[in-house]
Formats: sequence, C-alpha cells, structure tokens
Amino acid sequence: MCSDGDFPRIAKPCPGCPWRVDKDASDIPAFSLEKAEALARTSPCAEGVGPTFDDTLFACHQSHEGQEFSCAGWLATVGHRHPRVRLAVAMGRLPSSALEPQADWPELHASFQEVIEKLRSTA
Repeated sequence: MCSDGDFPRIAKPCPGCPWRVDKDASDIPAFSLEKAEALARTSPCAEGVGPTFDDTLFACHQSHEGQEFSCAGWLATVGHRHPRVRLAVAMGRLPSSALEPQADWPELHASFQEVIEKLRSTA
C-alpha cells in the first residue's frame, strides 16, 4: 500500500486485478459476481454519468472490509471521474500520478463496462 499521502491505495495493479486485460474472474481469489456488479456505481456508466460524492470507491480485492484501499487499475483508468478522488488530489492526499497507468504496468481496460463484461463471461 502507498504512503505518499493519506489516501489509501495500492501502488500498482496486483496480479489478479480485474482492470488488467490479461486477467479474468478465475484470477480473483473468492470472486463474487454479485460484489463485482455492485461496483458499477464507482465508475462512469456507458452514458457518461459518473459516480456521486456519496458513492463508494472501487476497493482492491486484496483489501479487507473496514480497511479498504483503492484499486490502482481503477484509479488509473476511471478514478479521476469520482468526486472523492478529485478532492483527494486537490487536497494533496493523492498524487495526480496515481490517475495514470505507469510505464511498467500491464494493459488496462478503459472502462468498467469492459471489466464487468469480461468478469461476467469468465465467472
């Protein structure tokens, strides 16, 4: 987990990150399609409507309930659309570099819709 601010997050996509193009539902320990579907409110929908300040953040599947930290893949692709993420950047709690994939990262899906379609087809 990163310590470059007080916004809990993982530094780079983990080996089973659903945002990774090269991973699917079988790579996520204890995968739950129901939980994955519930994450839709964390990301902009196909119509461009984004999450609200009250919507949760997309937590890394390696975090534990009550001690969640944000998914690096989500932050780097659509996290900038979440108002709480934008506020964290503006307040210096999260570096803006967390909102872009880094050079040594795997290829990431561009949208939650791509992620959930892959997870549905591989669950």
